[in-house]
Amino acid sequence: MLLLLLCLVVIFTYFAIRSRAWRSKVFANDLPEVVPEKFFLGLSDVERLELVNKIFLEQDRLFRMKIGPTLLLGVSHPDLVQKVLSHPDCLEKPFFYDFVNYEKGIFSAKYKLWKNQRNALNPAFNRRILQSFVPIFEKCSKSMVSELMKCTPGETVNILKFTSRSALEMVCSTTLGSDVLQRDGKEVFLNSLEELFISISRRMMRIHLHPQPIYMMTKYYWKERDARRQCKLFTRKILQEKQEAKKGIISPDSVPETDDYRRPQILIDQLLSTCNGSRPFTDEEILQNILVIMLAGYDTTGLATAYACLFLGMYPHLQDKVHTEVMEHFPSENVQMDCDLLKRLKYTEMFLMEVLRHCPVAAHIARECISAVEIDGVHVPAGNWFIFNFCAMHRRKDIWGPDADMFDPDNFLPERVRARNPNAYMPFSAGARNCIGRRYAMLSMKVMLVNILRRFILHTDLKYEDLRYEFGITLKLSTDHLVQLERRNV
Repeated sequence: MLLLLLCLVVIFTYFAIRSRAWRSKVFANDLPEVVPEKFFLGLSDVERLELVNKIFLEQDRLFRMKIGPTLLLGVSHPDLVQKVLSHPDCLEKPFFYDFVNYEKGIFSAKYKLWKNQRNALNPAFNRRILQSFVPIFEKCSKSMVSELMKCTPGETVNILKFTSRSALEMVCSTTLGSDVLQRDGKEVFLNSLEELFISISRRMMRIHLHPQPIYMMTKYYWKERDARRQCKLFTRKILQEKQEAKKGIISPDSVPETDDYRRPQILIDQLLSTCNGSRPFTDEEILQNILVIMLAGYDTTGLATAYACLFLGMYPHLQDKVHTEVMEHFPSENVQMDCDLLKRLKYTEMFLMEVLRHCPVAAHIARECISAVEIDGVHVPAGNWFIFNFCAMHRRKDIWGPDADMFDPDNFLPERVRARNPNAYMPFSAGARNCIGRRYAMLSMKVMLVNILRRFILHTDLKYEDLRYEFGITLKLSTDHLVQLERRNV
């Protein structure tokens, strides 16, 4: 009992300090207030998400909510969401993003460092670079299909296990090099990267794990620490090889590469020759950026593709339309994939966009204003937090129509898009600090779907109305992504 009381005192003190509880919150007194009394007590992750979605759907613009001593400003209307995310003084991330513990990496770096890094990294995802990644995407996708072919025909599988591993292999190959999957220690590294993402997510979403002294007393801390160590060892060895090759200490030919991928287009090579502002990236900045991009990339892309497979199985008539388009442009594996040909998959892209409308993988984000800002006529002092819920925003019936809850790729027909609020759709966030890998994600998902649909017809017993999601750093189903695989005659 004494230990529990001590923990509660530590948690309350921690949040009082973090939220600057002594600062006056009078500015928010006239805003609509939401009181989620049971937000952290007695609710499952599914119930918690449903409560948050309900809150945001019931609020039209700006509202206030308190979690313990912390004031949160909920932003509901798309125009306000766009304004906050685009505001130059709202580009900081709140403290719980620090749990990524890579403060020199682009995901959670503080504003000043982030700004220089983002400018330096933007060219790393340009069209030429993405074109060079397509063969990597295709190789990893074919490997995934080979694993799926080992399943018994008609077998029900959790497709997320396959798409996540494929996405992880893609992001590792495009950041560290095409040989990464042939290296000794690859499995330990991949498993450690997965464990690290789980550990970070767990801590961010569990308020009692936020204070460092409490977290260090849990088994999660030690698992996370070991995962970080394994990831760093593996990545640092590759970085050292690249540096030695660049200096001529060892021949570039002794660094394992294949002819399919030109070394300067792999992210680690680009960082070695790119300046962060007016200076080169340090070794630690390179390591941390590589790791955060891998962490952010594999789970989101793999999860979104798994949702796409699930919706294809739910709606056979839509699956037929996507498959027909795929076979029109990629009738066999002999057709060489490239960005131009993948861009012709118009209906497939509409389908994927509708998947991300219903299941935005990064469904909730937060920002902290670094200076006083005026939002919707309210003067918000520096240091306050804004929270956003893209799940709810993508289901607003006043914007998406009375059928907003229905799955309909025609929502992204050009005429419907033109008639809709341009800020209503933000699956990759918005503003200067949006997802740097959004084009990478769409391209890799297309490649995975092309390879899956050429070999399989997807079925599922899950119904749209029965889907339940969990409150977390990414939008996860409360059940597995269960899909039956029927082999096509090819």
